[in-house]
Amino acid sequence: MAMEAIAAVEEAEAAANSRKAEAAQQAKQLIAAAEERGREAVKAAQTKAEEALKDVEKEAEARINADAERIHAETQAELETLRSRAATRLGDAAEKIVERIVNG
Repeated sequence: MAMEAIAAVEEAEAAANSRKAEAAQQAKQLIAAAEERGREAVKAAQTKAEEALKDVEKEAEARINADAERIHAETQAELETLRSRAATRLGDAAEKIVERIVNG
């Protein structure tokens, strides 16, 4: 009977060691799976952030282009106004010069 008890204890220890090894293996697998999910989540977040950045860059570029076009149009209008004034003043200046030359 003592031998049977020793055998039972040894069998219980072997079973416990086996369950412990299985649990350790499962833990390693769970950790590996969690790490992989974490890497995938980081990669997905990075991809999403890069796409958001591209959208922001496109929006900024569109605003810049719109502002540049507006500024160009305003500048062209101001240029035409200045040219028109200059042409009028040039005619007036020419008349005054001729008048001074003629009238002495």
